[in-house]
Amino acid sequence: MTTTTDGTRISPSDVRTATFHQVEYGYDPQAVRRFLQAVSDQMDADRVQLEARQSAGKEEMVTIISQAQVLAEKFVAEAEQYSKDLVASARTQYSEILRRAEQAAESRTGQPAPPAPAQDSDAPAYTTPIDEIEYVRTYTKVAQVQLRAVIDALAEQVDRLGDVPGAQKELSPSQGPS
Repeated sequence: MTTTTDGTRISPSDVRTATFHQVEYGYDPQAVRRFLQAVSDQMDADRVQLEARQSAGKEEMVTIISQAQVLAEKFVAEAEQYSKDLVASARTQYSEILRRAEQAAESRTGQPAPPAPAQDSDAPAYTTPIDEIEYVRTYTKVAQVQLRAVIDALAEQVDRLGDVPGAQKELSPSQGPS
C-alpha cells in the first residue's frame, strides 16, 4: 500500500493516488478506486467550504467591530451633546437667577443694583459647581465605563470567532496541497 502512514494529514491527492497490493481474494479494484475518488472529492469540497466559512467569519468580525465603533461614537456624541445642553441650561438659569436677584434688590432699595463685576474671559462664570454639571460629569464617567465594557465584550466575542474549532488546523508549508 502506498499511502501516508507516518501520522501526517492525508490530502485529497494522497487519497486519489493511493495504491494497494492485489491479493487473490480481496475487494474489487474498480470499486475501491471509485470510493477513493469520492472520498478525495468530498475532502476537496470540505476544504473549499471551510475556507469560505473562514472568509465569511473574518468579514463578520469586521462588520461587528465597525458597528461597535459606530455605536460607541454615537454614544459619545450623545453624551457630549447632553452635557452641552445641560451647561447651556445652567447658564440660562444662572442669568435668570441673577436678573431676579437684581430686580429684587432694586425693588427693595429703590435704586438700580450695581452692575455685576466684569469677569476675565478665562475665568469661569461661576465659582460654585452646579448640581447639574456634576450630574453631567458623573453621567459621562458612567457612559465611558459602559462603553469600555461593551468594547471589551465585543473584543472577547471577536477573539472567540477567531478560535473556531478547525480554523487553527492550518496545513504546515511542507503539507501544502499536492
